[in-house]
Amino acid sequence: METITDNQSSSLLDAVEHLEAGMMAVAFVPPKQRYTDVSQLAKKIASDAYENGIPQPALARLLKILTSRNNLDQGTLTSLVKNLYPQEIVASQNVTQVVCCLGPSKNKPSPATQVLLLRWLILSYDLLEERSHLGKLYAVLFNYLDMISLRKPLCHLLSLITRRKHVKPFRIQALMELIQVSGGDDKELISLLRIFKNYYPEIILGDFGGPRRNALFFKHPDPEWSSHAKGLQDKNAEKVQANQQSNFQVVYRGTVKRSRIEVVVPTLQTSRVSYKQTSIEELRDIGHFVEKIEKIELPNQIISTLGDAMAQKYLHLVQSEAAYHRLDEWLRSFLEDKLEMIREDEDDEPETLSYVLEYVVGYVSFTKDLPSSIRSFLQSYLQVWNGKDNGENVFRLLQYTQIAPFESLRSELLSPLEFAVLDGSLGSRTSLLGFYSALISQWGVSLRSKPATPEHSHPLSQMIVHVELLASSILEFPADEDQKPFKPAADSVLEFYKVLTDLFSHAPEDARFRLTIPYAQTVYTLAFIPNISVISSLESILAVYKGAFEASLSSQVLQAQGTPAYSTDLVGRFNGYVMDMCNLLWRNRALNTEDPNALGCLIPAQTVTALTTYVRDVNEAAKHYHRENAFHIALTSLFSLSHHAAFCNLSAACFADVEEDQDVTGDRPKLGKPVTHKALVALEKDGGAKMSWQEYRVHMLDWLEAIGSRGTGVLMRSTMKALRKE
Repeated sequence: METITDNQSSSLLDAVEHLEAGMMAVAFVPPKQRYTDVSQLAKKIASDAYENGIPQPALARLLKILTSRNNLDQGTLTSLVKNLYPQEIVASQNVTQVVCCLGPSKNKPSPATQVLLLRWLILSYDLLEERSHLGKLYAVLFNYLDMISLRKPLCHLLSLITRRKHVKPFRIQALMELIQVSGGDDKELISLLRIFKNYYPEIILGDFGGPRRNALFFKHPDPEWSSHAKGLQDKNAEKVQANQQSNFQVVYRGTVKRSRIEVVVPTLQTSRVSYKQTSIEELRDIGHFVEKIEKIELPNQIISTLGDAMAQKYLHLVQSEAAYHRLDEWLRSFLEDKLEMIREDEDDEPETLSYVLEYVVGYVSFTKDLPSSIRSFLQSYLQVWNGKDNGENVFRLLQYTQIAPFESLRSELLSPLEFAVLDGSLGSRTSLLGFYSALISQWGVSLRSKPATPEHSHPLSQMIVHVELLASSILEFPADEDQKPFKPAADSVLEFYKVLTDLFSHAPEDARFRLTIPYAQTVYTLAFIPNISVISSLESILAVYKGAFEASLSSQVLQAQGTPAYSTDLVGRFNGYVMDMCNLLWRNRALNTEDPNALGCLIPAQTVTALTTYVRDVNEAAKHYHRENAFHIALTSLFSLSHHAAFCNLSAACFADVEEDQDVTGDRPKLGKPVTHKALVALEKDGGAKMSWQEYRVHMLDWLEAIGSRGTGVLMRSTMKALRKE
């Protein structure tokens, strides 16, 4: 392997020497006087460079040719510069070579070649031996901005190396004059001026800053080139390491291949770190981080902190206003540029927006705060959003929206969001409800972490009422078989109310959390779904609400704060929900309205009469066709633990366990019908299992809790006085 590599390097050096070979070499001889085919020679050099990279000695000699005036045609020069893949790190003297060749002179390369060489410096920026060396040449580079042909790559390069020390009043004035001469349409100059402003926000740009749409987000010129160059360097480093035995541990950062999209967010790099300071890249672990926290230097490009957890922790702990401002300005510039492209249907790389938003989601999830640039972007993006692209990222960012007056939030964010997302499908509604659940949960966490401020309670209550209407509409929406990836409607609604129960559990001690109650339609629709997990969850939710109401009504804290009491009508309606659930499952008095607070599940009296008649007819028909096995069913007990469609099989299994515990075997009779008071008395008389009706129902609650269905037992024990001692 070593021999092959040496041969390849030797072959490349020979080709460069042939191209160079003194003042009378091929490169400096007019085309008609040459005996060598220059295009073939350049093709060989480019091919070898692409396959293996250019070693440092050959790179220096090749740059000597390219940075001087010669007789090579532009196509050959372009081919050579585009294949300047360094096999090792680029030495500072090579950087100086390139910078010194810039400018107008008969002894310097053509403007087109100078542009290519500047582009090569930008591509090789992460491969430089000392990135700070470019900073030493800042004044030289800046002075060439008046050359229109070099302006675009120069602005890009300057944007990479600009630091606070480089931002001087005379340079700001020079930039403004150049922008004024260009008529304010030079996007590169405007973007460089905005970078200056990031370091000194107090700079007043006025009309010189140009409209925001004229700003430019500098994109990587050729991500594939950088990726290939880093790959060649990795391969060369592996060969060197394999041939050298070293006791030193080497940590090489920034050489992992990154895709064309990934390079939008630069890797974390810090230059010019003094011996008394340290960089984030040098931190080994949390202990080292804590030890060095006061001596950490910020990275070159603050946006790179989005992809590093340690850097995010550092920014959050030090609360650097300058760093936050730089980060916010980068995001604002990038996102507004992308937004303008979307509006004009010119966004050829939509995946870059998704990539950056994923990083922002991670950052916002950590800080629990939505930067102003992101909120402004979302407010504009929702106006043109199709409701699908980046949907998860949009939802996850919006859930960290700060508490604000509900009407302003609704007009600026919520209404455009709903308009974009809701498309007539059940899935769009459940997705939206999931977002609102996360938003309300985050608001609750935010409120509990701050001192009591009564004005915040109003937006929260309004938000909950707004979302409860959406939850109720979801249950009325017909199920769509094509929406399999989405969560079932009942599960989405129940998860929303579980979020509210967590919120309302703090209501007795905090006046900002005013209890609301679900719509009756929501409660009763869920109550009649023949699914034990749905019913159990609903009863758990009602039990928490009930406890919160009872504690709030007697809370000394709320009374001391002068919080207005809950209205009798509100409490009465909620008690009606609880009474109806008890009547359905426990008291065998389903759908009645005679008990105090009972609402009869809001079933009209005519419907109850019709159902009663129907059940009676079914009983009569059963007696006629199955006289021996027929048993009587009453509408009032049709939804009890023994007869309910969701509980009947569990009831039978529970009683089978009772019979097994009592060793009911052989000729002893077993219960073959739903458990009722009458059936239990008859079974005991016939020599079967012995258990009273009350004992069975309490045992059934314990049995349900044992299998993980606790809701029924919790609600019944908190409501029925007879069960509180059980």
